[in-house]
Amino acid sequence: MIDCHRLDLTACTPADWALLDDGELARAARFRFDRHRTRFVAAHAGMRRLLGARLGIPPDQVRLAATAEGKPVLADSDGVPTKPESVQPRFWFNLTHSETVGYLAIAPWSVGIDVEVVRSFNELQPLMESSCSPEEMTALSAVPAELRARCFLQVWTRKEAVLKAWGTGIGAIPLRELQVGIDAELLPGRTGAPAGPALRLCSLVSENEVLSIAAATALPFEIRMNPTS
Repeated sequence: MIDCHRLDLTACTPADWALLDDGELARAARFRFDRHRTRFVAAHAGMRRLLGARLGIPPDQVRLAATAEGKPVLADSDGVPTKPESVQPRFWFNLTHSETVGYLAIAPWSVGIDVEVVRSFNELQPLMESSCSPEEMTALSAVPAELRARCFLQVWTRKEAVLKAWGTGIGAIPLRELQVGIDAELLPGRTGAPAGPALRLCSLVSENEVLSIAAATALPFEIRMNPTS
């Protein structure tokens, strides 16, 4: 079971700011526009509340760090990253946001999640060519023009989710070499640098959003969608 919590990022409060650590406060201060700062603060405060609830501790006691590759993980009281398998209750998590919507995934396996708000693109073809494999380009070219942007976002979010589940990031693997398809459910493990285990993929597409989740399991998983926080 993967718990998928939806976050409302339209506003933030002084209480939200109070939950952020020094690193998050520094990142928030660097945003040029208030709307981007608000979304960041709301997302990270919401994440801390949900993680605190899962751990059974107040949200201001949740400690976070980052792996060498930059993936956020729980940390001990000294700020040292903690292996998810050593946490009780055992779980992995991942955060994503796009415009005023965010999601936090909490799972019993390494997990990656990505959301994109559905929108049109002035220049879709160059984006497809720079980030899609030849096979994905063929599949997208066969999609009716009015649906192509949404299908591209499905491919894009799947790639983001896969890289986040592997603990890498955009740039670690050339996107044109990472083939996820539009609706494939299984992705074989990757060898080489960086390596990654086999993943199961799921995409949820609505009129307004495209949400993709990747988890390091060969077994089918259920997604429990939780109300907006």
